[in-house]
Amino acid sequence: MSSVNFVPIKEGKNVIFYLNTGGYPLSNDVWDRMWSYAKELQPSAKENIEYIQNNKDKLPNVEFPVVPYSLLSNKTISNTEKIEKIQNYIEKLKYNHTGLQFFEIRKDRPLMGLAELSKKMIEVSLPIKCLEAVILSIYLINEITSSSSLAGVEKFTIGFKTNSKGNIHRHVVLGVYCHSTGLFGALGISRRSDLGYKKLKYSSLSDLIRDYVNCYSDYLHKVKRIKIGMPVQNSNRSFECIPWNGCTVNFKNDKDWPKQVEKHSRAIRHFSSTFNSKPVGIPNLKNSSKVAPLVKNSYLANHLEKNKVTTSLNSLNIKEKSSILTCFEDDEDEELSEIEVKSLNAKKNSLENSTDSFTLMKEIYNANDGINSMYSSGMIKKKQTSLRI
Repeated sequence: MSSVNFVPIKEGKNVIFYLNTGGYPLSNDVWDRMWSYAKELQPSAKENIEYIQNNKDKLPNVEFPVVPYSLLSNKTISNTEKIEKIQNYIEKLKYNHTGLQFFEIRKDRPLMGLAELSKKMIEVSLPIKCLEAVILSIYLINEITSSSSLAGVEKFTIGFKTNSKGNIHRHVVLGVYCHSTGLFGALGISRRSDLGYKKLKYSSLSDLIRDYVNCYSDYLHKVKRIKIGMPVQNSNRSFECIPWNGCTVNFKNDKDWPKQVEKHSRAIRHFSSTFNSKPVGIPNLKNSSKVAPLVKNSYLANHLEKNKVTTSLNSLNIKEKSSILTCFEDDEDEELSEIEVKSLNAKKNSLENSTDSFTLMKEIYNANDGINSMYSSGMIKKKQTSLRI
C-alpha cells in the first residue's frame, strides 16, 4: 500500500489522525486507511464499521445538506438568525469520527485559496472537524458579507490547548461579534455540543471564554492556553492570511486573564471600522470647518481624529524633526556658493513654518531632488552617509 495519498499527523510518537493529501475523489488506499484506522479508534464498534463497509450499496442515501444562500442574503433577517443558519448547515455535515481528515488545510494559506477549499467542502459534503468548520464559517460569512447583509459582523479565531490525563488536546472555533447587538458568540463543531457553537448572547469576550473554560472542566479538561486572533478580512478574494495570533492567554501564570482578554476585545471592536469602512472626511489641518475627503478608510480617519494627529513640523518631537532636517544640515561643511546656501536655508525655514502635511512632504521631496541635482552636477562632493531621511 502506498502512503503517498495520506500522511500521519503525530503528537510526539503517537498518531493523532491521518490527513488526506491525494485530493478528490478519494483513492482506494485512503479509503482502506480510513476503515482500518476507524476500527482501531473504535474497537467496540468494529462490527458496525464492517457492516457499513460491506453493505454500502444496500444502505439508504445520506442527506445532502444545502447551503441556505437565499436566507443568508435576505436583508430582512437579523445577523443573529443568519449566524444560526450557518451553524445549522455546519452541523448537518456531521463531525468526523473516522480518524482521517478529508481536507488538507494550511493555516498560512491566503483567504482566496481557503475559499476554493471551502467550495470543495460544500461540493463533496463529507464530515468535518473543528478546523474545517472554522474555514467554512469564514467563507460563508464572507460570501454573504459582500452583499452587505452581514457587514456588521466581526470574526476571529479562538484556539484552545487543554490537558486531560496527561494528554494534550487542541480545539479551535470562530468567534463572532455583532455590532448591532454588541454581543459575542462562536461558530464551530466538536464532539461535545457545548464546545462548539455558542449563541450570540455574551456581553463580553471574557464571558464567552469563561463559558468554554467551564465546559472543559465538566469533561475533566484543564485549559492551559488560549490564542485569540485578530479580525479576519471580509473578502474571499483577499491574498491576506487569517491572523491566528492576536492575544495569547496562559492560564497557568496569568490570573488576571479577563483583563487581557477584554483589552483584546476592545481591539476587535475597534477594527470594525477597517473592514466595514465607508468614505469619510478628515478635517482640514488649516481650517477645521472644511472637510477634505482624502482617505476612504474610516479606521485611519478615526485614529487621526482620536489622537488629534497634527502634521506640522513644529509638533514633531526633536528626534523626528532632526531626522527630517538632516538632509539639509549634513552638508553644511561642504563648500557651497552663497546662492546655494541661501536657497537651502530658505527651504529649511519654509519647512519649519509649514502647517500642512501635504505641503511639508512636497517640500521635502523637492528639496531632496534639488540636492540630488547638485550631486549629479558635481557642485557638491557626495559623502557616504550625507542623506538620512
